[in-house]
Amino acid sequence: MVPRVHTVSLKVSPNEPVHITPLSDIHIDAEDCDYDGLRAMIAERNKLQNHRVILHGDFMNFVVPPDLKRYRPSVPAKHLLGKDDWINASVDYATERLKGLGCHFDLVAPGNHEDEALKRHGFDATSVIAHNLGAVRGGYSGIIRYRMVEHTTVKSKDTTHGYNFVIAYHHGAWGGKYAKGYLGAKDWFNVFQGWNVAVYGHNHQSRVDPEVRYRISRDDELVPYEVYYVCTGSWARTYIADGKITHYAERKGYAPYALRTPLIRAWIGHALGPGHQGRRVMRYEVVA
Repeated sequence: MVPRVHTVSLKVSPNEPVHITPLSDIHIDAEDCDYDGLRAMIAERNKLQNHRVILHGDFMNFVVPPDLKRYRPSVPAKHLLGKDDWINASVDYATERLKGLGCHFDLVAPGNHEDEALKRHGFDATSVIAHNLGAVRGGYSGIIRYRMVEHTTVKSKDTTHGYNFVIAYHHGAWGGKYAKGYLGAKDWFNVFQGWNVAVYGHNHQSRVDPEVRYRISRDDELVPYEVYYVCTGSWARTYIADGKITHYAERKGYAPYALRTPLIRAWIGHALGPGHQGRRVMRYEVVA
């Protein structure tokens, strides 16, 4: 059984940010993958401090000929057409392109496309890609906890403190022309406790929905804190070949989606609000 909770330990300095890009629905072995756009975005984010990436589903397309509902000869990247060992060629192609992004991958988790390949062919592309990228293999859903250890020196005394930043993930199975997964994501992630950001994909849309929650302090006060629901977007183009080849979202009349991915930023900073001055806490935000 694949463990569903993974911990990444990081050493950071005071106020040193960790930047995390959650990627899904790249469909990197498909002809409609905007690889150049994805690479340009990652190149910019690689300039940020401590930039890391998690892949949570549909990083491959893997629509194979037995899938009569979705397979078309125009779907795979032209480089893969006519290959005898099509599955291994696709994995090699995906590995080369993902490594070409030049980023650090912490997690590789499956989506419905990788799951279909596993069910139809018994081939676990997720585990192979995770191994190739030096990342942890996650489940269809799970938790990745960033354990940030801050080292400080005060008056010649060394101190070390650890803080947790928690991302819950699920590839997603919630559609809808307008909600695009948000309502289903709220129901799903509310089962879990203790997360700061919940990420999901599958819907080929990019959106960030903050939500204010309250916890009870030791002094019986209601303390507000913010969580985020993040739909991580897609890197499959709606139109290719001058519109001669279209994506299913366009054919269904869904709004064109943006080729972008939100950015998560987390750091150990000072607590906000009266009565908390000087107290160090985990701070975070999501940029759409």
